[in-house]
Amino acid sequence: MASADKNSTSSLRYYRGSIEFSRLLNLGDAVFAIAMTLLVLTLDTPQVSSEKLASTLVNQMPQFIAFLISFALVANIWWQHHKLFQMINSLDSVLIFINLVIFGAVVLVPFPTSLIGNNPNSSLAVIFFVILFALLNFFFLIITIRVNKIKAWNIEINQYLYFWLLFQYIGGVLLLTVACIISIWLPVVGLAIIAAGTLLGPLFSGFSYKSFIQKYEDEL
Repeated sequence: MASADKNSTSSLRYYRGSIEFSRLLNLGDAVFAIAMTLLVLTLDTPQVSSEKLASTLVNQMPQFIAFLISFALVANIWWQHHKLFQMINSLDSVLIFINLVIFGAVVLVPFPTSLIGNNPNSSLAVIFFVILFALLNFFFLIITIRVNKIKAWNIEINQYLYFWLLFQYIGGVLLLTVACIISIWLPVVGLAIIAAGTLLGPLFSGFSYKSFIQKYEDEL
């Protein structure tokens, strides 16, 4: 199949197996890898005597917690991106643009992570952090809608599978919206909600998937 195709009803398309399609995936993997690596720079290296090192590390616990939450969230976003693109057969300029926006948001993650590590009780820092991940979930939702609109799926998608995909991203946006609102008054609770969602989200997603669309599991 040609790497790109154009007809009267759709824009220029780049198909799975083409150089253009592969370059986007390779760029995505590189961006996620760099962002996850840069998260370690949000941890300060203590310049203290050995006698004070233990107490200093204890005081830096918010930085370690922020690092762990961010790393888990970015890893989960990468996994979602990987699984979604297993189901996509072609890209157009709109999908490429949305993916670049996602990559830009992922690269930005170390900044709010550092803010939270240094200001764990700051509502503004936590809200910035939460909004960033809410936007990432929102853009995944937009990608799913766009892929369905231009019929760019790599496998047969029925309405149940499509709505399940929409549901998991909408659920992520709603959870993060709740965390954002709570963070206005209780930033630590907002972070706790995000941490719980990071752990329980994949479990719930897998359960709902097996419950409602089991017959498509092998194809994905």
